[in-house]
Amino acid sequence: MNLNRRLLVLTLAGTLSLGLLSACGGGNTPAPETTPSAIPSPQATAAPTASPDLPEESPEEPPIPEETGAPELPPPSDAPAATAKPQATPVPTQKPGGAVTPAPTPESTPSASPVASTWNDIAKLDLPSLMDVDADTLSALYGIDAADLEEYICKMPMMSVQATEFFIAKVKDGKLDAVKSALEQRQKDLEEQWSQYLPAQLELVQNYKLVSNGNYILFAVSESAPDAVSAFNTYTK
Repeated sequence: MNLNRRLLVLTLAGTLSLGLLSACGGGNTPAPETTPSAIPSPQATAAPTASPDLPEESPEEPPIPEETGAPELPPPSDAPAATAKPQATPVPTQKPGGAVTPAPTPESTPSASPVASTWNDIAKLDLPSLMDVDADTLSALYGIDAADLEEYICKMPMMSVQATEFFIAKVKDGKLDAVKSALEQRQKDLEEQWSQYLPAQLELVQNYKLVSNGNYILFAVSESAPDAVSAFNTYTK
């Protein structure tokens, strides 16, 4: 009995020892084979290779720009900026065989008539204030029909204390004698009028001028009557 127990104890001890040894050496036991899956396994990507270590370079500090002053501007030029010259408009050339169109000549300004020119010169003299005499007054005071005149200028004083009068006209053919007689009668009326007062004005009336050149006639009662005759002769002779 004791021997059997010992054998049994040794057997158990040996079995335990083998179990312990197999547990410690389990890493050497081949792993059971696994059945490959039907799903394809992704390809293993290559592991990145380590780049060789490079010596670290210390970053260089950027150079500090030198302070520069404000940009120098060119001195202003006194010369005016050149302006573009206007281009001449080309003159169209005449086609051979075409008619030449004469260039229009500017109309000449008509010169003043001898009657107007005479009065313009007289008006430059030292005269009292005068007014124009219309056709009705001319007929009433002078007895002259304006229809017998081609052109006339008649002036009388604006103030009743002046005897100055001028009559310049171009008379129609055959009417000069009638106009001259009417002017002579006008002088007689003035002399009678001024004989009552203001002897200085009466003297002007007595020294009147009545001159004719062709169909032009002048009647002047004024201190400047001789100058009026000179101007009249300049334009009517």
